[in-house]
Amino acid sequence: MTRWRCVTLNLAVLLWACGGDGPTDIAPPCTDDTGAVTVTVGAGLQPVFNWEPACAIAVLLVEEQASDQWGISTDDTTWGDPAQANLISPPVTYGVTPPGIDEFRPPETLIAGVTYELILWRVPPGSTTECMNVAFGACLMVVHEFTP
Repeated sequence: MTRWRCVTLNLAVLLWACGGDGPTDIAPPCTDDTGAVTVTVGAGLQPVFNWEPACAIAVLLVEEQASDQWGISTDDTTWGDPAQANLISPPVTYGVTPPGIDEFRPPETLIAGVTYELILWRVPPGSTTECMNVAFGACLMVVHEFTP
């Protein structure tokens, strides 16, 4: 009986450790119909970013005076299909890249009292009336200032 417990435990650990490479619990993608997105930023130097409605985006960027502090995105070869391109779902913790998402800018240490911007993009741009800006085939949805 002890041997079967070991085999079962080893199998459970193996399955847990070798989980899928893609993101899990993905929200529906943000679209033209999403409308305005409201952002909340948690306290501290590793804040949690959340947004409502809870729709998936393609790029999340944190900047300080136009200098990238941290950036994550989906593979831009998928940007023609919103269901494959918008895979970053809230909440996201600063510096913690969700599974299956690319980190294109490693996180810099945030400094208390400094103002940063959280920037969210979705693809494809769709209606330009719903976007703050359109660039590189993406729709700028939100620029939200926060100070840890």
